[in-house]
Amino acid sequence: MKCRTEHRAFTLIEMLVSLAIVATIVTMVYGSYAATSRSLDVYSSRTACSERTHLVLRLLARQIRCAYAPATSKPVFEGGQRNLRGDVLSFATTGGLGQGFDGPTGISLIGYRYDESGKTLSICCENWTGRSGNLQHADAWQPILTAVTGVELGFYDGRDWQPRWDAKASGQLPKAVRVAISVTDAQGREHHYGTTVATVCRRISQVQKAKKAGGRT
Repeated sequence: MKCRTEHRAFTLIEMLVSLAIVATIVTMVYGSYAATSRSLDVYSSRTACSERTHLVLRLLARQIRCAYAPATSKPVFEGGQRNLRGDVLSFATTGGLGQGFDGPTGISLIGYRYDESGKTLSICCENWTGRSGNLQHADAWQPILTAVTGVELGFYDGRDWQPRWDAKASGQLPKAVRVAISVTDAQGREHHYGTTVATVCRRISQVQKAKKAGGRT
């Protein structure tokens, strides 16, 4: 008795169905990979934007918290009155930049400048002599934050928030300062960050100084 073995091959329809299934699986895997890659790029871009902005806000908060008000003269604290150069804030502080031996020591005069066309926030720090509240060296400005689309300030006088502050006119520091910064990340998305800082320094009047001096004798 003869055994006949039948050899069967794939038909054209079966091959087309198999190719369609494989193509569907590859498309699904690639789509998932592409979506994950885009999400990772967005997350990384937003994280980098958040880190550099919060670093600037922490520096600014420390300087405002340590704002200095002399007892013998009017304090230096001006903000919200943007001039042609883009200066948005200037004040005397004991905070400084914290750059070790190369940075200003003692009382420093800090200035912040916002270049709206260049979308850059810059800082200037000099040793304060007590004679003037104006920064003398124009070439000392250093950019600390880029891709800035907006800077808003608010100053609390104890009752209401004011858009501007001039300590030479009011004779005192604001009770608190509110800072809001808008920054775009590498993907072009805009993010908003902010902080509110209370000023710790309080002026000591000549009468209080005399009482303290009299109490020690």
